[in-house]
Parts: sequence; structure tokens; C-alpha cells
Amino acid sequence: MAFWSTLFGKSKEVAASSPTPVHDLIPRWGEIEVQGESFRRDAVRRLFDELGLPEGGVTQQAAHLVPEPLNQYDRNAVKVVIGGWHIGYVPNEISAEVAAVLDGGQGVAPVRVWADPKDGTWRARATLFPSAVEPDRDFAQEQRAVVHVPDDREIIPPTTLTVSEPMDLRLLDSTRMRIKGIGNYVGWNERRAVGGTTYVLVREPDNPHDSCAVLVLSNARKVGYVSAARAKILAPLFDNLGSDGYLVGGTGPSDESVQLWVDIPKADVLRAFVKSRLS
Repeated sequence: MAFWSTLFGKSKEVAASSPTPVHDLIPRWGEIEVQGESFRRDAVRRLFDELGLPEGGVTQQAAHLVPEPLNQYDRNAVKVVIGGWHIGYVPNEISAEVAAVLDGGQGVAPVRVWADPKDGTWRARATLFPSAVEPDRDFAQEQRAVVHVPDDREIIPPTTLTVSEPMDLRLLDSTRMRIKGIGNYVGWNERRAVGGTTYVLVREPDNPHDSCAVLVLSNARKVGYVSAARAKILAPLFDNLGSDGYLVGGTGPSDESVQLWVDIPKADVLRAFVKSRLS
């Protein structure tokens, strides 16, 4: 019997009782941002309805990772299914390696999902292997208010780095991703002032924890890092380009979150850009 089957002709899928935990991906990739949620808004809505969060919220769940070898766009595609609902895919930049870890089988991994039906359109973000477990939230109860969290490190002395002429990558097709480690560099009450619509990415090859590290600057202030998974892809490409920094887009806090987001050029687009610059 197939691991997944279609239920009553709808998009909900039924999981086998004992998928394999995918622990090997945690040290290899860190957090993985799921892609394609915007194409599966109805599945997100149904999932949150079943979870008792009809007005959206944040929830920690178990995601089933399901290879989709017949996918017409990527034979290494890996679906992300939560509660029987297919809500997106593992990023195509790493799908082949994730599929190799699954080795023809299916797996299960922790996932954090944020979703909000603001203005009548469901928007969602899902992160596999979240670095921190957050409490579940119900936006109907919170009335979408940003909750101020007292923190004895709210005022954090800034770490600054000036990049005089960063290479502008803002015209390249990109994926918006969460900046990692913000709490180490920016206090809660500073984030709205520090966050913006442009950021600078800088290679940090001497980082003692990750030689592929890519830090993120906002107005010359260090605000965090690109995820380890993306940094591994970006590092050799940035090293080939040889600039001191790379100007990209992004966004600051919203009504739903005090998180900062940065636009990371897509791997295939950046590779083509590097090739054109070096040819």
C-alpha cells in the first residue's frame, strides 16, 4: 500500500503510521524554510480550521516529508504534509540532498507554522527543524496585537560594520527568508527602528562555527545571519564575485511579528549572474 493516498478525491492525504524521524538533516541544514505555501492557501486554511485556529496563529506540528519523483518540475521534489494537508515543498536548492537522506522512503520532522487570513487571503510560513520551540498562538484571542516581551537584554550594544560599495543584487529573483539569531544583536524594542527594506549580506569565512557564514547588516548594524542551509549555497558564489558586501531587499517587523526578513537571491539565478560577471 502506498505511503500516501488521496482521501475522498480531496487534497488531504493519509500518512502511514510509522514514518522515519529525519534526525540527520538537523546538523546538516539547520532550519529549512518551506516553499510554495502561497500556492496551497486552501490546504493551509483547512489545516488551521482543523487545529481550532480559524483566524490563524502559530503552531508546532509534525511534518511528513514525502518524495514526489513524478513531479514534472523536479524529480527530487519532497512534499511537506502537515495533518494530512500538503502545504508546500522542501526548497528545490536542497531537495536532492533531502531526497537522498530519505533514500526512497518517507520521513517526519518538526515544523513551526505561522498563518494569518488577513484581508481574506491566507498567508503562511512554515519552518522545518525550528531552532526554538515557540508557544502556540491564537490570533483570534490576541487580536493580532504585537505582544511586548520584557527582556533584560532589550538594549543591546550594536555591532557595526561599514561596507562602502556593496554589489546590488536587488533585481535578482529572490526568496524572502527569516534572519537568524536576531535576539543576539537587536533588542525587542529596537527592531522596528533597525529593520528596513534593504540589507547588506557579508561573507564571514573566519566564523568559528561556520566557515560558510553570511551575516546580515541593516544600516551598517549587524542584525543576524542567513540560515546555515542558504549560507552553504551562497558562500562559494559570493566568494567568486569577490565583493565586500551584497545589497538585497527585505522587510522589518509587521503587525504579526517582530521578525526581520531578508530577500535571498535564488541559487540558480545567482549562479547565472556569477557566470555572466566572470565570463
